[in-house]
Amino acid sequence: MAVADPSFETPQNMNISAYRVLFILLMLVRYKSLNMMELNRFLSENPLIGRVYNSETLTKYINTLREVGCRIPRSSSRNDYSYELLQNPFPFALDASESSVAQKLLSLLAIQPDEALYADYREFLQLLAWSAEMPFPPLELLDGQVLPEHARKREQLRVYRAYCHDAFALDIQYKEQNQVEHLLLEPHEVVEQKNRLLLVGLERKTQRQKTLEVDRILSARQLPSKNRRQAVQYAVTFALYGRLAKSYRLYPDEKVVYRSETELHIKVTVAETSGLMARLLKYGAGCQVLAPGSFREAMRQHVGHLLEVMSVSVPSECLAEPETYRKEDS
Repeated sequence: MAVADPSFETPQNMNISAYRVLFILLMLVRYKSLNMMELNRFLSENPLIGRVYNSETLTKYINTLREVGCRIPRSSSRNDYSYELLQNPFPFALDASESSVAQKLLSLLAIQPDEALYADYREFLQLLAWSAEMPFPPLELLDGQVLPEHARKREQLRVYRAYCHDAFALDIQYKEQNQVEHLLLEPHEVVEQKNRLLLVGLERKTQRQKTLEVDRILSARQLPSKNRRQAVQYAVTFALYGRLAKSYRLYPDEKVVYRSETELHIKVTVAETSGLMARLLKYGAGCQVLAPGSFREAMRQHVGHLLEVMSVSVPSECLAEPETYRKEDS
């Protein structure tokens, strides 16, 4: 037996006509332009409405929005017979300094190696500009301003992200310490770590995850065979304590799963764990890996190895204070 969603229970004394008008306004704020078919689909999918309406009825609802100040032109061939909301009815103001900072960040991202960051932020600003009273002027990507080193990395990102998207195995010649290895790799992801590009994938010979530094790849050739396995993702949960828990700023893709006055639990999903391990080690006693058990154990073994290296016995004569120094000091 189906159970009704309590969030969609019909409130008492609700004016259903007013609700339809407000719901149409919500859809237009969200999508900015909708034709009659698209709008009727949203209306029919709403549990409190659950039906479609003819053009005459929809026009009455749209006219109600026009009367309260919403800028919605008449539906015609010029706008593909759609209801288009030209301006957000609930704008917020940005001062000149905020707009300037947003433009400077966009300009900075435009000349960085990762074009995806620029594209995502540009799309965000376009959405923001529609809701703000101060529009953002267009800014095109100027390749001439990109530094040679960034241009090279940008091309590498394009090539290896395309390999990961195509999901065909790669025949790779890889330089490892003065030796050249031949690898068959199923590419899964390209990540950036400490200003280095890393290609993460599955090595077919060992059936283990392999991380390659892109700058050490001498050649890469796509094979006709598709990837056999999906990319391995690791969901890691770690805890931060004390002052670190209060001052910690989340990295991309991290989310808080528990918080108290002295403790913070964070969950993140990564494809390559060495970078995360190196970062967590920097937090010292203020950090503890909670899950998964395999990563927790790998961290424990790594810390144990570091302690062994640091506690190697030093000859007593190297630790003894020189006699001459003790006499002079006395």
